[in-house]
Amino acid sequence: MSAHAPQPAVFLCHGAGGDGGSCAALARALEAQAGVTAHALSYPGRADVPGPARGSVTELAAFIRERVAAALGSLDAPHVVLGHSMGGAVALEYALHAPPGLRALALVATGARLRVHPSILAALSPSGDTASPAPAGEAFARSIEAAALTPRATALADWQAANAFDRMAEVHQIRTPTIILVGDADLLTPLKYARFLHEHIAGSQLVVLPGAGHSLPTEHTAQVTEHVAAFLRGVARPEALS
Repeated sequence: MSAHAPQPAVFLCHGAGGDGGSCAALARALEAQAGVTAHALSYPGRADVPGPARGSVTELAAFIRERVAAALGSLDAPHVVLGHSMGGAVALEYALHAPPGLRALALVATGARLRVHPSILAALSPSGDTASPAPAGEAFARSIEAAALTPRATALADWQAANAFDRMAEVHQIRTPTIILVGDADLLTPLKYARFLHEHIAGSQLVVLPGAGHSLPTEHTAQVTEHVAAFLRGVARPEALS
């Protein structure tokens, strides 16, 4: 590959109840610091993407494949997928059926299996039941708040898809260079989730952010950018891929 070849494009996948804006600041920071083209994607069912909400992580990963192909012209073109929370599940699913152009994976506050607290599903249900107590704390409440472009029914579909996701028996098959980031104060996807990924994805890097919670792309943008940019310089630069 030529030394003047462009850096692989980065596609950012947001968490349940979010939209592309959830990762927009991180995308801009990666463009500035890593010199990449970054696409903060929204899934269907939001005000900025037509069509019904996708009902499973597998369907969401298929949508991301469509968006990558549309943006780059081919799934053979070099690219990186970064996913936060449920978006990390989407990234894992994408990597389990990796197209030829996938060069690296960044998993942010996520897990190989995602189990959603019953209070979240109950609060988003048509009845709006809040009988099941949620973990206390303002940070927890912020991390599950739906984005402005995401209707309630779409947010519920997202969380249900996350709750059904389980690739614990398959993640060892991933061979894509991977970085895993987690906050040690994350209540939704705790540190043990990240450690499982690190132990089962060969050659992966694990980064633990002290005192950080679940909303890493928005609340710890600079730290996430620093670590992901350094990772990409090491494993996804054109010279390393030639």
